[in-house]
Amino acid sequence: MNHYLPEKAEIIDCKEFPYEKKLFRIKANIDFIPGQFVEISLAGIGEFPVSICSAPHEKGYFEICVKKLGKVTSQLFKLNESDFIGYRGPFGNGFPINELKGKDVVIVAGGLGILPLRSFIKEALHNNFCNSLTILYGVKEPLDMLFKEELKEWREKAKVIDVYEEGGKRKGYVSDFIDEANLKGNEYALVCGPPAMFKPVINQLKKNGIENEKIYLSIERRMKCGIGKCGHCIVGGEYYTCIDGPVFNYKAYKKAEKIKL
Repeated sequence: MNHYLPEKAEIIDCKEFPYEKKLFRIKANIDFIPGQFVEISLAGIGEFPVSICSAPHEKGYFEICVKKLGKVTSQLFKLNESDFIGYRGPFGNGFPINELKGKDVVIVAGGLGILPLRSFIKEALHNNFCNSLTILYGVKEPLDMLFKEELKEWREKAKVIDVYEEGGKRKGYVSDFIDEANLKGNEYALVCGPPAMFKPVINQLKKNGIENEKIYLSIERRMKCGIGKCGHCIVGGEYYTCIDGPVFNYKAYKKAEKIKL
């Protein structure tokens, strides 16, 4: 693939969720790693980066889930099955699959942060390559929860802790319930969600004995071109989110951002 030129692809399935979110299944044969992203384009309108949320073992298509926010996503929402879009990619670094095989893994997702993590969860459960898998998934309210039917399937092979800011059994933020996961301290942690959740989540993970080197963050903010040409997503003057990320080992990310968590 020429990474500068979009490939034409057909939308073969759509599913709408509350609060203007929509899942698109796009016909294409691409190889990717959970955590990588594509650039979706509409001719004459524009393009945007979005994580692939399907799993690599699901062949012949990939899935994206978007929230209607701006000009391009608003136009995308008007499309349905048999319509066509353009895509470039996949781009970026994904989660370190080989490093995580046979390990205990804890997932911490906030809101739409479940999307790249869904790709990992589905792949891990399909191939049974984690020793254990714990999933903490926090949203604002029950209607905000994506993939509810899949959560029922995940519970058969993984420990799932669902958290709600309003309503639901567990009320609060996802960081408030990390202790409920009964972590042993040897786990690898994969985290994605709003930037505001990173500090409390990482503090709780470290409190439970997880080292910086075993924490991986999916950082999607600020990306634009996807190939390191526009400079829009430079982190700390050293890394490009679209090339060196969007999945960063926390130790490297902390150094790049010069932050103290």
